[in-house]
Amino acid sequence: MPAANPAPHLHLAELNSFPPPRSCLPFLVRRAGIPSETALRRRAHCHSSRRSTHNHLNNLQIPERISHGNPPQPTRRLILLLLVVVVLGAMGNSIYKFLCGVCSDLSDAAFQPHGADASVAALGRDILEFQRTKQVPEGLGRHVVSSAAAQANWYKKLQVAWKKARPAPTTPEEAGRLVVLTLKNHQKADVDGLLAFYGLPHPNEAGSAPPPAAGHHAPPAQHSAPAHKPQGVKFELHTLPVDAKAVADGDTVTVYVDTNDAPSEIKKAAAERTKARAARNYPTADALQKTIADAGYRMVPNAKGAEVLAKKYRISGIDAPESAMPYGKEAKEALLKLVEGKCLTVHVYNTDRYGRSVGDLHVGGVFVQEQMLKKGFAWHYTAYDKRPELAKWQSQAQAARKGLWAASKPQEPWEYRKAKRNGNA
Repeated sequence: MPAANPAPHLHLAELNSFPPPRSCLPFLVRRAGIPSETALRRRAHCHSSRRSTHNHLNNLQIPERISHGNPPQPTRRLILLLLVVVVLGAMGNSIYKFLCGVCSDLSDAAFQPHGADASVAALGRDILEFQRTKQVPEGLGRHVVSSAAAQANWYKKLQVAWKKARPAPTTPEEAGRLVVLTLKNHQKADVDGLLAFYGLPHPNEAGSAPPPAAGHHAPPAQHSAPAHKPQGVKFELHTLPVDAKAVADGDTVTVYVDTNDAPSEIKKAAAERTKARAARNYPTADALQKTIADAGYRMVPNAKGAEVLAKKYRISGIDAPESAMPYGKEAKEALLKLVEGKCLTVHVYNTDRYGRSVGDLHVGGVFVQEQMLKKGFAWHYTAYDKRPELAKWQSQAQAARKGLWAASKPQEPWEYRKAKRNGNA
């Protein structure tokens, strides 16, 4: 059997003559401390970059010291811009208020000029309040037919018109003309209602200024009757503001007159009632109130809101449909719009069989019975008043078929009451 080949034995010199495997080169290089080809390239690149940077720095002309007193042009512009921003920021609020004052003129004096009539001042005050709150006056809706949104639109227009008016209106006639011209494209019922709310006259209806509405009371002199009292007037009353509950129907108004000539026992009862209410002793206060009311007096608020002892009067000067009759509710509403919240002047002529004082109601230059007759909401009270002008106003409404005269044969209220007493109503 042939012998196996012996393992080859290589000499050390022969081993060193072979090139080492490629995978072993990094290891051997690191062991020997010899930099690799890649490392050498990196070092060469870094040296080149350093030389390039050094050359660039040498080429730059950098001053040894920068003067703070003369910064470069872009820096000065930036500083100036920042100063302008700071100054405008500090003055911004003042400038805004100034511009608002120029554009909107919210001062009270602009809307309530010196010497203005009370009704004009009330209109100006409400326009000013609308600018601040966007709310129309409370109670206006009872005098007009349009919605609250439409009412707000009116005040926007009146605000612009008021600012343009130079000078601002000071008399009722000037303010009435401004309202009519500003709202000329709106419904006549709304324009008339707004004028009535403030007691402003219609420029096309001389001498027929509507009375101001609740919350806009003028001083008593503004509610005076004609300068010359009609013949037959027994006495004159100046009432406190009329409450809505005081209007029972279309022909009767319960009014109260501040009085100092009340009997001493009534004055004493009024003082004790005030003390009882302050002590919250309401049963005692109610009993004293009944004593006061039974004597024809009552504690009611005056135009300033303070309670005063006043005497009660029931006033009538026309005859209107009863509440249950056709146009009864309309007649009551028409009278309510004329007198609610107003201080009236009453000329008393007589007393009727129902215990009412027969008299003329005047407010803001308006004769209330005249308006009721002309609108067709009442009959001439011929049993106690024979004046031909009242019969004339009734005939005019009847010919125009206004109000209750729209019916072919409206029933007279006295006939209705007679039939009711007889059980035939």
